[in-house]
Amino acid sequence: MQKKNSHRFINLFAISISLYGYLTINIGLPAYPSLKDYFGTSEELVKFSITVLLLGFGFSQIIWGALSEKYGRRFVIITAITISVIGSLLTSLAHSIEFFTISRFIEGFGAGFATVLSRAIIADSLKDKALHRTISNIVAIVALAPAISPIIGGEILYLASWQTVYVVLTIIGILLLYSSFFQLKETHKNPNKSLTFKKILHIMSQIFRHRTFMGYFLTYSFILSGLITFYTISPYIFINQFQFTENTYSYLLIVVGGSYAFGSLFSKRLIEHMNSDRILELGFIVAFSSALLTFIFYLLGIYNFYIVLGAMILYGVSCGFVSPICNAKAINALEGDKKSSGHKGITSSILGGGIMIFSSIMTFAIAKVQFDSILKICIYITCLVVASYSVFWLLVEKKKVPFKNLFSFILGK
Repeated sequence: MQKKNSHRFINLFAISISLYGYLTINIGLPAYPSLKDYFGTSEELVKFSITVLLLGFGFSQIIWGALSEKYGRRFVIITAITISVIGSLLTSLAHSIEFFTISRFIEGFGAGFATVLSRAIIADSLKDKALHRTISNIVAIVALAPAISPIIGGEILYLASWQTVYVVLTIIGILLLYSSFFQLKETHKNPNKSLTFKKILHIMSQIFRHRTFMGYFLTYSFILSGLITFYTISPYIFINQFQFTENTYSYLLIVVGGSYAFGSLFSKRLIEHMNSDRILELGFIVAFSSALLTFIFYLLGIYNFYIVLGAMILYGVSCGFVSPICNAKAINALEGDKKSSGHKGITSSILGGGIMIFSSIMTFAIAKVQFDSILKICIYITCLVVASYSVFWLLVEKKKVPFKNLFSFILGK
């Protein structure tokens, strides 16, 4: 009989790999403004390395999710961590922006397993409210990862060099690799060895055609990618504009991460007393309040780091409401569909990959934007919230709108 992991180990391991994924993305952020001078390059090329990292992190999730359905979770986790460790080591040796960018892509490509397989190994073991509660706990803890990661990176940068940041990340990856190899038991009960590339594409097409899944997936991707993108642009706001040092600015992000965690924990309590879709609407109200706050201060002609921080705190709380609900709803949306259900690895990969792909596109799109006024931040938040709520209302709330007709309209057919 196949040995099983304890629920406690699975929860701890899922949290660990999720933290590792976000650590990979954010630990080097404090060093980014100074990399322009180190490599003798432009600010746009340095920011482009973030776009490439997020693309690798996002697209690889679909690959890791699909492979985990065929070969099991454990084998894929070991393989992915190995690739990520190699990428971290290469990054620490980079002497040009080109080598740095390629190495970060390798690192992100490997680390992309973290989000998708943390969800998958939990979904393999838990159902319904237990799944929602566990995801809420993980989201609450992992919410602090994007905030803690720059602090770790900033302190290492203060004591040593930016290369040391990636040496430390390499060591963390090796420790996780050890745990995966010697402690983790397979969680996928029935890996599909006959799964082919053609079958994977067919499964994905069925998932993307599922109206309810797409409603929660797009809602989640739009609004949360805004928070992730804020973390990537935050050093340019707080260091370049408000003159914080590399190792002190990142402490501000603890408050933003804490607001995300608070929203997730509050969502966990509300789910016992309130319809989940009403909780999402409450999250949108908080998000719109964030945009309204920035607009009011724009009218007053006031712009300082307190306002930016306050706006992102409200936005973080709204993401905490939206994230665990959409995760659980999207995964469970396919349970009753015989054509699409039973492929939690692929489903989770689309959920996680979508966020990072959205984030990479947004990072690229705003690379040349200098967030030097509160109006720009107001427009940024408003566009994200409007887009997120629109897809939720059209695909989830407004049942009378035919799904195919909606996409035919978008495509102009």
